[in-house]
Amino acid sequence: MTHPENGPVVLIARMQARPGKEQELRDALPALVAATRQEDGCLTYVPHQGLDDPGLLVMHEVWQSEEHLRAHSDSDHLRRFAELAKTLTVGGVRIERLTELAV
Repeated sequence: MTHPENGPVVLIARMQARPGKEQELRDALPALVAATRQEDGCLTYVPHQGLDDPGLLVMHEVWQSEEHLRAHSDSDHLRRFAELAKTLTVGGVRIERLTELAV
């Protein structure tokens, strides 16, 4: 099942903080979230923390279109966060692309 080019794009971005770096990773989120929520086409951008694993951070994102998501991917604030995430996470940021099921 492919996603329509002009429909909403749903992403889950998962990050596992390196031991001892949990707070530093959380501290990097407010600037990223504030800047991203100002972007055209950002419908949802909400960080979550694991209840069973506080080192797990998950971002739930909904973008108006692939074009808006591409612009976000090229943004300076995301690039800065991604560079920081390389040192603060195990394995960097893992992206899962989703589409809503009509059930």
